Amino acid sequence: MAGTGTTHLRDGDPNVLVRVEDMVVEFPIGGGTVHAVSGVSFDIVEGETLGIVGESGCGKSTTARAVIQMPRPTSGSVRFRGTDLTELGNEDLRKVRPDLQMIFQDPISSLNPRRTVHEIIAEGLRVWGDRGRWSADKIDELMEAVGIDPRYGERKPHQFSGGQCQRISIARALVLDPKVIICDEPVSALDVSVQAQILNLLQDMKARYGVSLVFISHDLSVIKNISDRVMVMYMGKVCEVAGADDLFARPTHHYTRALMSAIPGSRSVVDEEMVEGELPSAIDPPPGCRFNTRCPAATDVCRTDEPQIQALGGDHYVACHHPVIETDVTVTT
Repeated sequence: MAGTGTTHLRDGDPNVLVRVEDMVVEFPIGGGTVHAVSGVSFDIVEGETLGIVGESGCGKSTTARAVIQMPRPTSGSVRFRGTDLTELGNEDLRKVRPDLQMIFQDPISSLNPRRTVHEIIAEGLRVWGDRGRWSADKIDELMEAVGIDPRYGERKPHQFSGGQCQRISIARALVLDPKVIICDEPVSALDVSVQAQILNLLQDMKARYGVSLVFISHDLSVIKNISDRVMVMYMGKVCEVAGADDLFARPTHHYTRALMSAIPGSRSVVDEEMVEGELPSAIDPPPGCRFNTRCPAATDVCRTDEPQIQALGGDHYVACHHPVIETDVTVTT
């Protein structure tokens, strides 16, 4: 069940790069307010890939974008290397943004169709100057690193496939030598065979250049393959947080288990838990646990009291009044 809390944050860890605490993102619309993100907390350590997973509309993309203040959170804090980005003015925030880059879902529409590939990748250096390991005379080297032949640097994006355009997007994100890259469903628009290539490339770039990734997806198979730690979200709330292997071995949240049961072709000893009913409105979310209207284990307390995130042992945390505690179960995807 979906709740709030900060028990899962790694206090005192000197390697924590990003710390998000009690972040709220709301959008006013005619007649009400969309509660997109409601009290979400998480952190990212250097060199880690945090996977954020959940069905469409759960707030995962809004959560990740709010980290880079696009949009700015309604409340809460987002600390990058100890500095709260929510308190920075526009100019100070602009100075931080090169360290926080983003790769978008649609690789073709995210690239300027009027510019050449070389110009697209080098644009950040034109604005900021040489940064870190990259400079204008090393663009060809960066293109080779992501698998694009430098001879094609004068071509336009429409002359490349979707997978090649995503490689270009990765190069554009890397050129400013960032510390964190937000990957907003970067493979969902690609063929399955190309997805594997892009995932392998992201893993390679992470290891080679020491960046941390926030990887957003609704596909648990993808999340399992690329993530070190996984956060499951439902209607703007955190459901479960654990290491990737632990989460797939011991899913304790009823929503997580339902997602795993729905993986096509999976071989799981998780009892099938179907999520019934429609997703509630984000304008008028249900009281208590937001998952109570669709949860097979919901009781009266779930309808009145919001669960707090609790530790289950190791690096496994869940926000549920009735978590499923059992021995390891294997989910093969």
